[in-house]
Amino acid sequence: MSDRSLTPDGQARRVLVIDRNITVALMVGSLLRRWGFQVERDSGNGDAYPEPGWDLIVADPQSNPDRLGALRRRGVPWVALISAGDARETADAAAWIYKPIEAGELQDAINRALTSDTAATSVGVDTASIVELWGSLDHPGYRQVANAFLGEIDKRVVSMVDSLASDNRKQLHLEAHSVGSAAANVGGMAISRAARALEAVALEGDAATLRSLVESVEAACRRDLPAIRKLASDIPS
Repeated sequence: MSDRSLTPDGQARRVLVIDRNITVALMVGSLLRRWGFQVERDSGNGDAYPEPGWDLIVADPQSNPDRLGALRRRGVPWVALISAGDARETADAAAWIYKPIEAGELQDAINRALTSDTAATSVGVDTASIVELWGSLDHPGYRQVANAFLGEIDKRVVSMVDSLASDNRKQLHLEAHSVGSAAANVGGMAISRAARALEAVALEGDAATLRSLVESVEAACRRDLPAIRKLASDIPS
């Protein structure tokens, strides 16, 4: 787990724990520190930290939902801590586990969350997934597909926003599915995850949840599209 706790430049990854239950928060924080992470806690009572640079959030979604929502809209990956009987509005969570917390389950959830987000957080896109799919970063097919994706992504995001405003659930579902599939093909894994989370609830989710998930797609695009553009333009034809 120690390799997951470090950024590419060797710094400890920053994790914010959000839970009103002090016992749970202290336990989670203690485990994370043992595994090499830098940890701070938001008690869910209005605490706020001015620095936005979190690498991961571990949170009870019922504790300080406004704080958690703001961080989710920035595209920060998170692990949901779920109590039995809770409604799981956690479609965009990288992983979730039930309370009471088991150390092994928490470690596995954090590992999965950081495995899916490490490359995207550090360079904007997951270059490892590009190499796995295309064989290399300089494959001409990647450049062609990436530029096709870049040529339509803005229109699709606008269509998501318009579909949400008009409550056109079928169109919202269609756009989310298209973006989720296309983004994965060009290394935009954070964009893909956000779009697939939206796709999963587009037909049945409440308006507030859908708005938050659309904003997550927009945030991921703002963060990662410049890196995809650079990769596509840097690859020789």
